[in-house]
Amino acid sequence: MSEQQNPYFRTKPLATILEESKEKKEGLKRALNAVDLTAIGVGAMIGAGIFVLTGTAAKEAAGPAIMLSYVFAGISCILAALCYAEFASRLPISGSAYTYSYASVGELFAWIIGWDLVLEYTIGSSAVAVGWAEYLGQLVHLPDWLIHLPLQMPWGGDYHINALAGIMILCLTALLAIGIKESAQFNSFIVAVKVGVVLFVILAGLFFIDPANWHPFTPYGPNGTACPEGAFCWDGIFTGAALVFFSYIGFDAVSTAAEEVKDPQKNMPIGIMASLGICTLLYIAVAAVITGMVPYQEIDQGAPLAAAFGSVNLDWAKTLIGIGGVAGLTTVVLILLMSQPRIYFSMARDGLLPPWFARIHPKFRTPVNATILTGLIAATIAAFAPMEDLHHMVSIGTLFAFTMVSASTLILRYKQNKTDLKSTGYVIAIAIGLGLVSVGFMADNNPVQITLWLLGSLLVTMPTWKLLQIKTLNLPETFRCPWVPWVPITGMACMIFMMVQLSQAAWFRLGWWLVIGFLIYAFYGIWHSKLKRNE
Repeated sequence: MSEQQNPYFRTKPLATILEESKEKKEGLKRALNAVDLTAIGVGAMIGAGIFVLTGTAAKEAAGPAIMLSYVFAGISCILAALCYAEFASRLPISGSAYTYSYASVGELFAWIIGWDLVLEYTIGSSAVAVGWAEYLGQLVHLPDWLIHLPLQMPWGGDYHINALAGIMILCLTALLAIGIKESAQFNSFIVAVKVGVVLFVILAGLFFIDPANWHPFTPYGPNGTACPEGAFCWDGIFTGAALVFFSYIGFDAVSTAAEEVKDPQKNMPIGIMASLGICTLLYIAVAAVITGMVPYQEIDQGAPLAAAFGSVNLDWAKTLIGIGGVAGLTTVVLILLMSQPRIYFSMARDGLLPPWFARIHPKFRTPVNATILTGLIAATIAAFAPMEDLHHMVSIGTLFAFTMVSASTLILRYKQNKTDLKSTGYVIAIAIGLGLVSVGFMADNNPVQITLWLLGSLLVTMPTWKLLQIKTLNLPETFRCPWVPWVPITGMACMIFMMVQLSQAAWFRLGWWLVIGFLIYAFYGIWHSKLKRNE
């Protein structure tokens, strides 16, 4: 079937993408180096995860084994990051996973992933901004009305407005509209502050560790039940990994800035891998210190780091950690707000969104319309929307995006020509098989479990064998993901397995979000696509 007959799978030519990535006078400005990119990645990752979720995941899911949860989540992200690094060096253009899917899988999948990234970046920045306002309120004792302004609704009932979270997002939006380099410099300064605080937590906390607090190491078994005494239970570790995965949201934000990077073929892989490696080591060390200082049952879920030092009578350290928390959450919001407009910009340039989203400011050379719109939406959500369980929604959206990038790496490596869909079909079958195997681990009924494992294993094994019969593409001399197809398949397996650990409510919300996105594509995107006009 030709591309003209199958618009859903038409792909954007690599030559077109590379031409768009060249710096133009009226285009985005290339101003970032490897250090800037590493700081962007660290700035996006060290925030709500390390300052809040570590306590929640340790207390409710993994206990002291939260250290291994971070190891598992980190390894999964490294596998995905290798795929991101290959694409980011080959396709140094704004758009991140959206652009990568457009070049490999096809237009419909690219739209789905782009719409999914709206969920990750916009709602993620809103959720983190709410946490930032709460942290700042505790640190400097702000008036309560700034964070919990009561509002009587006309239809009855009380409502609370978080004005401070909305104001903070609008201020960062103004900074982002002025310029990427200015934003990067501000981010680098704040990153230095919060990394210093995290290192303080690790080094100072070492003197207060009681090894007895690490026993039992894996207190939780299947479905939150107690792990049998003397046994080692992986269930809580995997559940904890799905929860703390929110901590890793952000390394993919590095790739959204690819079109503003000097020498992207060299600097993009360095920025992605360096930021991820630094954060993974810091996460594991902090988890070890906190669970060693405080029994996991007594960890404070709201401010675990500050409370841990308070428990050993180091109240002055609580203030320092509060400063680090505010700094950490500030850069997370900044990077997420920076990333989303570049997704809109790329989608509008391809015709899938109106051209208004692709307007670049003539002086600042930033996607000004998309930046302002993102800030207004995020500020509104942060100020007015309840934030309960939103981190689950953001996590499942991010895991879905990472799965798509790993799958796209496979498809593009084994795709013989623009209209060949064999590799696409094989990779989709592998993903379904991995999903069945993952669900099998959750099944309580042994016959059902064995059936799912056998069927899933068959769906993974046969398409993988078929892929190995296809000669891979000769790639240009840029960074390449090693050990293909094994690294992308293993990455997909880890991501899908963690998705299965999340709640049914998270899956339900993701489904509705994708349905809304498909309707927008069906009524606008597919008819205004530049690829359609070129055909």
